[in-house]
Amino acid sequence: MAAPKKAITRKKHIDTRLTDEEYLLISSKAKGTGVSNSEYLRSLGMNYPLRSVVDEVAYTLLSKAHGDLGRLGGLFKYWQTKQEYPINMGKRSFRDIDELVDEIERKQREILELSRNLLDKI
Repeated sequence: MAAPKKAITRKKHIDTRLTDEEYLLISSKAKGTGVSNSEYLRSLGMNYPLRSVVDEVAYTLLSKAHGDLGRLGGLFKYWQTKQEYPINMGKRSFRDIDELVDEIERKQREILELSRNLLDKI
């Protein structure tokens, strides 16, 4: 059984004067990494790695959108090579193909928007 972690007691502090804009920016970045303002500044000053919560959320969303797009592309490829749906729903129509292409384009726009949001938060 592993020994319990020992609590770290910090006895010193550093006062820093900030403008309102600087404070908001630091607070926003600290929130994005899931730590307090103090922990964020300490980690930066000590060159400790910071994990971004925003990156993890964006990665999950982008992965889901990418998977959806891959499945749609696979279905589109299947429709191009076969004359019937896999579940005997009849022959494909141009309207079906148009709907699929529209869905692929929606997923591409979703991926682009998620990517832009991620870049804005970095």
